[in-house]
Amino acid sequence: MASLNTPFARTLTFATFGLTLGAGSANASDVVEVLPLTDRILMVHLDDGYVIHHKRGQKRSDERVVAVPLDVAAASRAATYAISSPDDPAYRKSVRPSDVGRKTKGTDFAWFADRWVDGRAVNDRPDHAAEHWIYLHLPKPLQRGKTYQVGTGELAKNGRTWKLKFDERTARSEAVHVNLLGYVPGAPQKYAYVYHWMGDRGGLDLKGYAGRSFEVREAGTGRVAHRGKVAFRRRATDPETFQATDTPNANFLGADVYECDFSSVTKPGRYFVTVDGIGRSFPFRIDADVYREAYTTVARALYHNRSGIPLKRPYTTFERPAPHNPNLTPGFKGKLQYSTLRFLDYGSESGTKEMIEPTLKGPLESWGWYQDAGDWDSYESHLRVAQELLLAYELAPRNFADGDLNIPESGNGVPDILDEAAWLPRFCHRLRHELLAKKYGTGGIGLRVAGDAFGSDTGPKDVGIGSWEDVDRIYVASGEDPVSTFRYAGAAAHLAHCLRLANRKDPEGVDWEREAREAYAWAEKNLRPGDDLKVRQSRTYATAALFRLTGEKPFEEAFSNQAGTIVATSELWFEDLYGPAVYALGGAKAKERNPELLTRVRAAILHTAEAARATAERRALRWGGNWSFPMLIGHQTTPWLMEIAVGRALVQATDPAKARQFTGTLYTTCDYFLGTNSLNQTWVTGLGPRHPKHVFHMDAWYNGKDRLHPGMIPYSPWRKVKDQGQGPWDHDWPNKTLHPGIDRWPGNERWFENRNSPLGSEFTIHQNIAPAAAIFGILSAPRK
Repeated sequence: MASLNTPFARTLTFATFGLTLGAGSANASDVVEVLPLTDRILMVHLDDGYVIHHKRGQKRSDERVVAVPLDVAAASRAATYAISSPDDPAYRKSVRPSDVGRKTKGTDFAWFADRWVDGRAVNDRPDHAAEHWIYLHLPKPLQRGKTYQVGTGELAKNGRTWKLKFDERTARSEAVHVNLLGYVPGAPQKYAYVYHWMGDRGGLDLKGYAGRSFEVREAGTGRVAHRGKVAFRRRATDPETFQATDTPNANFLGADVYECDFSSVTKPGRYFVTVDGIGRSFPFRIDADVYREAYTTVARALYHNRSGIPLKRPYTTFERPAPHNPNLTPGFKGKLQYSTLRFLDYGSESGTKEMIEPTLKGPLESWGWYQDAGDWDSYESHLRVAQELLLAYELAPRNFADGDLNIPESGNGVPDILDEAAWLPRFCHRLRHELLAKKYGTGGIGLRVAGDAFGSDTGPKDVGIGSWEDVDRIYVASGEDPVSTFRYAGAAAHLAHCLRLANRKDPEGVDWEREAREAYAWAEKNLRPGDDLKVRQSRTYATAALFRLTGEKPFEEAFSNQAGTIVATSELWFEDLYGPAVYALGGAKAKERNPELLTRVRAAILHTAEAARATAERRALRWGGNWSFPMLIGHQTTPWLMEIAVGRALVQATDPAKARQFTGTLYTTCDYFLGTNSLNQTWVTGLGPRHPKHVFHMDAWYNGKDRLHPGMIPYSPWRKVKDQGQGPWDHDWPNKTLHPGIDRWPGNERWFENRNSPLGSEFTIHQNIAPAAAIFGILSAPRK
């Protein structure tokens, strides 16, 4: 959370109390908010300042910190504070807190290194701004309806005294967590959770609040819609992951969790939850289409990360010229070159100039891949965007329509989700046919397109540039390879199937079945020794998609060969799911499937879906997924739920009770990523009242708006690798700013708004954006 002066400022809100400014101090933090955590603990939130970040045309090191560090010694002393009240006899005379706790973390970081010591950057200048949460434990509980004055002495420069009225109906508490967007009326489970981690004072002790009343109130009228009792849910020491060293006690929250069950509330409206003796939640909605906003916001982030076209009105206010298009990008003509060297043989992510340069064949005119946050390159794994969106469409076709996303293709008669799903296959189509026309290739494609071997993304002047200005180096399209080509064949066949479901022809006249057949045939003929294992996932997907599209048994036999190791207890996570899911969902011409093979594949998918659902039952906040997956690349930020969504579809007609369980887990998992998490925020930029503000996205840094594109979902929190980071680009760099030390911080609290760190704040379109867009779309309501 940045201060009021930073471009990415959060709003300073004193919504629940009046503000009295004193003379203040010239050398101190700002108070951001003073809130009751409970009737026995007040939380004072302070912000040291902000960073003036470099802009387009400036070096990344041209950054400056505007901050005055909090006097943490004074902030930790009870004598610093005075709490009084004109109408509560217990506070008629000013009293001190009985105890003071604190947590501190850096939340805005500058990108520079003054000097190097033992391989680490050491800065002589301030290199970050921190925020602090001070917990004032009170000798007597606050009384409902009474007014209190909190004195902070010289601690803050923007005031000395702060007034608040304690009333659970108006005073929001950080201990009360809800889905900030809201809940679907028919969701089997609707919960608010009560918990908080207080830094050096550990988890909030709520034993005395068990059994107290909570209420769900209408936000406009205050009318009570539901009453219930606060119930214990899980201990702070209950494991929530197989990766025991990722977070203390293998628990992501670091606090005992209590719950407020309001599953019976189904009337559409705007509400908030109040908890007796604690406070109220953020407001939220109950609405059948409450997930629509999340879907459109995240799905449009894919449009904002398209390469090769200008972003312009009326489709966006985040306008940008076309990047990396030899026909549109000034200075890029002839800069995109084709190499016969396969990405499979690079030996690294980008290869080297020495190994690639001798294999260059000539220029290409192709364009139109996707960009990621921290680079502008293409990967074959980006085809996962198409796979996720196509599965979402076939699982819930009534939820999507033409015009949903306000993209250039809107109005062409095809649901926008299919137009977005077709974006990268269209690039593959253009590339494949250009390679054939120029006799560079023989019918395959390679989808690693990058300039890293020939320069950097800051150009020869080493300054911040937008993607459309990246014209001073060669970009190389890697040689035809069977991994990229099998995956393209599968996506083309899958797209053809979904267009048939929509009863639409391809708006650009592409014969996707022919593309799939030809790409598949090329990949089968061009396998090299050692390729079989590398192509397993993409080959399985291609064979399943082609069998379903054509009904031809040789494709089913090929799928059976790839799926031969799948048994009923196999777990098919992430990219292992796509081929089996397509085969199990069936449809089109795959009317007669191998009964034994289908039984095994269905059983494995349902086994995986059940494992993901069981994970949710073991976690306090009921979010599902892979119990063994480590805390990285979006584990704490992204709803990876396609396994459950496919499993639900497979049992919808035969086992409604199990389908309802899966449905419940889809909703409660999304609750976690949209607000019930420790930070009370959505993990989507621009979505909801609180969301990430600093993300590694270079075009957003240089968009001239001083705010990020909406819809981005960052990687972080991330497991600790080392005690101290190497520099501001290292995800462990914020560790030095923390109180208490990093090893005491629960995993879900480890978001530091360090925009400089790719691992900490980057995203990828295929690991984060597409999976979230797909799930939010599946949970949206049918279009009328």
